[in-house]
Amino acid sequence: MLPPGIYLHQLMHHFVGRRSEGEVCDGLSRPEGGPLIWCQVGDGGELPALEDFIRQVVRTRDDLCFLITLPSGHAPWDPPEDLGDVLLSCALPDGGLKSAKQFLDVMRPDLVLWMDQKLDPPLLGLVHQRSIPALWINARAPVSSGGALPWWRGTMRVLASGFDTILAENEAAASVLSRLGVSTGKIRVVGALQRQTHPPSCNMAERDDMAQVLGARPLWLALNTAAEEEAVLVEAHRQVMRKSHRLLLVIVPDDPARAPVLARRLEQDGWVVALRSEDQPPTPEAHIYIADLPEEEGLWMHLSPITFIGHTLSGGGCLSPNAAASLGSAVVFGAALGQDTDAFERLEAAGAARRVASREHLAQEIEYLLQPEHAAQMAMAAWEIITSGAELSGMVEEMVLDLLDKNGL
Repeated sequence: MLPPGIYLHQLMHHFVGRRSEGEVCDGLSRPEGGPLIWCQVGDGGELPALEDFIRQVVRTRDDLCFLITLPSGHAPWDPPEDLGDVLLSCALPDGGLKSAKQFLDVMRPDLVLWMDQKLDPPLLGLVHQRSIPALWINARAPVSSGGALPWWRGTMRVLASGFDTILAENEAAASVLSRLGVSTGKIRVVGALQRQTHPPSCNMAERDDMAQVLGARPLWLALNTAAEEEAVLVEAHRQVMRKSHRLLLVIVPDDPARAPVLARRLEQDGWVVALRSEDQPPTPEAHIYIADLPEEEGLWMHLSPITFIGHTLSGGGCLSPNAAASLGSAVVFGAALGQDTDAFERLEAAGAARRVASREHLAQEIEYLLQPEHAAQMAMAAWEIITSGAELSGMVEEMVLDLLDKNGL
């Protein structure tokens, strides 16, 4: 029997009104072959981490298929091309017992990975009733449309307790779940599933040669910069140079074709500029070095103790901060984070990245991080975050495969 709160939720759903129920998952059918793992994702920002996790798991079990559901109204999402053979995607059934039953009858998932802070009463109630193995990943405090209604706490406790294991993001989340009445034996504080980070490579001989040219000169890197934010970066550099006269700014523009025009404009403003595509070295006299050769981002992240992530001031999509963090480069970023918001905020919370809101603020942070002990502290914090993410992915993979084995799948 389902918890009473689920029937109350169904009654609320009926009176509030609902959209007409169409075909489950737009008419998709359960794929033939091996086990199907259903992943419910509440926030599109978690999709990149889930995609990387799926790549990791299918290298071990290539017979697995994955169904990813997203909340109704979420922006359309297409699976990556390399996962097209193992991934399906559709909207989550809309709130009623009838559609929940139809969804589970059609898809018949063998395992559930719940990556949503909203616990759906009809769906999860049926999942637990049917004894489908389930893990709650990236768990925080459960939220739902029941709000503060007196029966809701009991429903949330039953739904949360039905998971085989709850992987809480932090101690605060674990404490909330424990106070809700979930057995502490089911809760493990492990952090959040993250995108897999592979430190960018570079030609190490070239890296050594450039390090010799630079010597002990202080520098900071502005990576994948947008034209709209370069004036802010340059003015922040000017401000820091008042105290650090030998400081070098390395700019890697988002479009190398812009580099010659950028160099001329900076020179007209009185800067001494060197352009890598013209074989100009970063001489001691140069203030700014424009690194405009393709596929050299790894070289500069290896060399620079500080990396500003471009497009985080202007918007328009930015690179993940994890690559720079994995190489021990202190990360600085603006407010426009795009799909990598979780990665930036995780590094920031751990003291491994610093957010800036203005030219003055950026200059202050660069000045702070030019002190070796401060950059070293951030590098250590970043390393812990990156390595813990890899360990967590391995642990979740092991849990998934163990649950499948226990159920003869």
